[in-house]
Amino acid sequence: MKIALSLGRSLREMQFAQQLGLQYVVSALPADPRGYLALDDLREAREEFAAHGLAFDVIENLPTPHYYKAMFGLPGRDEQIDAVRTTLHNMGRAGISVLQYQWMLLGGLRTEYCPVGRGGARVSRFDWEVARRSPIAALDWRPGPDGLIHTPDRELTTDQVWGNLTYFLKGVVPAAEEAGVKLAAHPDDAPIPSFMGVARILSSLEGLQRLIDSVPSPCNGLGFCQGTVASMAGVDMIEAIHRFGRQGKIFFAHFRNPRGQVPVFEEVFPDEGDTDLVAAVRAYRDVGFDGVIRVDHAPAVVGDTHSERTFAYQVGYFKGLVDAIEILDAEGVN
Repeated sequence: MKIALSLGRSLREMQFAQQLGLQYVVSALPADPRGYLALDDLREAREEFAAHGLAFDVIENLPTPHYYKAMFGLPGRDEQIDAVRTTLHNMGRAGISVLQYQWMLLGGLRTEYCPVGRGGARVSRFDWEVARRSPIAALDWRPGPDGLIHTPDRELTTDQVWGNLTYFLKGVVPAAEEAGVKLAAHPDDAPIPSFMGVARILSSLEGLQRLIDSVPSPCNGLGFCQGTVASMAGVDMIEAIHRFGRQGKIFFAHFRNPRGQVPVFEEVFPDEGDTDLVAAVRAYRDVGFDGVIRVDHAPAVVGDTHSERTFAYQVGYFKGLVDAIEILDAEGVN
């Protein structure tokens, strides 16, 4: 496993990664008015990270304005799909091998950010009942292409959303294969089946499997968000790693350990969550996952204006798990 953080290209951020002993980074490029990520921009980003000893092999995420018409089945989607193909070819030429994208038509969902964590740490929380009562307040992640939070103007059924996603994949997967780039779909977060009349189709293991099977390809797989999967109702996250890892479909992963599952969960410190993280790391190893896994959402701690304290804690915790398991396995201790 290649432990990483999601970072920009400021000197402060790259130096922080170096100080933590990281060799890998995931990052994003801003939306381009041309509708695709340009080759020169991709090469510049990769070379700038490399100059600081960091390998940039995962883009997280494809800018939403580049493909929102495909997501909603709007006029102009074919032009956007063609531009995504250009992005994939440019990524291949730049040597960037994974593109994570999401199919959350209303973005991510959270209902509260409050100081109720250990020692008063500020944690994010999702409560489905609260979201039902205040739906607009739960749309807290993704602005629409016009810079505003997108609210639905009509219902979109499960069949409609699946139809749009399958149409998109059939259009872009051949280009991904030509470019040698893997498409990694992020699950719906929060993983509920619909919201405000809009289906959320990647909110279950069955949905993730259907995505993989809909357009079979070595380049069609998952951005396996450990925290999102762990918060799916009734799901065993360790079994999920085995299920998708054995298929070779975990292209990129997130490290997070929430407490609770839908309808209510909280994003707590890694040692407070419900998943056995020793078992999780062993599961990744057992299925042969050797890709990038980045430390994900973290509680906010006192005095942490840049989230550096909390991410340093989580990186150290994760690295400690990996090292401890290697020692235990070498000694034959289960």
